[in-house]
Amino acid sequence: MNKKGNNLFTKIFRILSYLFLVFLFILACFLVFYIITSAIAKKKGTKPLISMYTIVSPSMEPTIMVGDVIVNVRAKDDNHLNEGDIITFYSNAIDTGGYTVTHRIFKKYLYNSITYYETKGDNNNSEDIGRITYDNVVGKYVLKIPQLGRIQFFVSSPAGWFLIILIPATFIIINDVLKLIQAYKIKNELGNIKTKDDPKKKNELNKNKKIRALIEKADKMNKKWF
Repeated sequence: MNKKGNNLFTKIFRILSYLFLVFLFILACFLVFYIITSAIAKKKGTKPLISMYTIVSPSMEPTIMVGDVIVNVRAKDDNHLNEGDIITFYSNAIDTGGYTVTHRIFKKYLYNSITYYETKGDNNNSEDIGRITYDNVVGKYVLKIPQLGRIQFFVSSPAGWFLIILIPATFIIINDVLKLIQAYKIKNELGNIKTKDDPKKKNELNKNKKIRALIEKADKMNKKWF
């Protein structure tokens, strides 16, 4: 009973480990796509197709919380930005000039044939200082990944890297190595039994339960491995 329980636990842990590694692979592919498209946009002097930011300020709470990761898409022009939209932009205010800010469009108006945006954080009492134009806008908010930023900070730390990545990977490697060793031992044991000099004893040994058990065990190991 205990052996069955241990095998079940091992299988579950192995499946979860593989699923986690698959998730990391998909995430890595997305990040590679994100990095490549951002690099191409930077080289061409255009805005990136997709942009991602980790929120570190409570100015947009409760809509966007500290630690959330937001995903923006590039707005084609002013017609794709309207009042009520959340945008990420380069601020030209005195206190936040040059930094990216993610706030909601509070007002949109036309002045001297130029479209301007006034922005405001949902959790702020007053609108932002400074006038924003399309050139300042990085992208339009489309979705958030709750608290992914905190996980990002944890994974980037030595302890997080060890617990989340190295331990599952090490477990899978050790488990596979142990299976190879066990299969090798079974193969050698079968080989020693089958290489007896007496042909009569070979026939008797082939009927022996021990041999059948070893063969069955070896078959199970091959099925698990392949």
